[in-house]
Amino acid sequence: MVDDFKKVGKKSFFDVFNRQMADIAMKFSKLHKPFDEPCARLEFRDKLEAAERECERRFGFLKEDIKVEIGDLDKYGDADRFELEEDQEDLVDKVIEGSRTQVIIGHTLSYRCKKRGHGISVFIPIKQYQEMKEKKVEKPIIKKGNK
Repeated sequence: MVDDFKKVGKKSFFDVFNRQMADIAMKFSKLHKPFDEPCARLEFRDKLEAAERECERRFGFLKEDIKVEIGDLDKYGDADRFELEEDQEDLVDKVIEGSRTQVIIGHTLSYRCKKRGHGISVFIPIKQYQEMKEKKVEKPIIKKGNK
């Protein structure tokens, strides 16, 4: 018997990809690091279109069960993929002893993707931001040799 219908509730290849993308993006978000989701989606779409084109050339029609390798999505979070553009303080108004005062709650770091120029912003709470700055400020110990 030939199936002339689509099965309802069947997960598409995009559903699988979107699930993996959401997991990786959440991991980088929790670490307060940039993740280049637009580039990942564009490159996956390019792979899928190439596989569909090849399927049409080979079989003359488009099969539903095309398999495309998703690959390692962690590479879209590599630090060398981005350049830091701006570091902004995030302020919130609080009433302290009857007067309205602005309090710094964190920083928003704005990055630019080097490959396609996508803008990516990451919020870092003030405590993690200070820890990050302390790690960068630490200078290597220089040993003084005999002169």
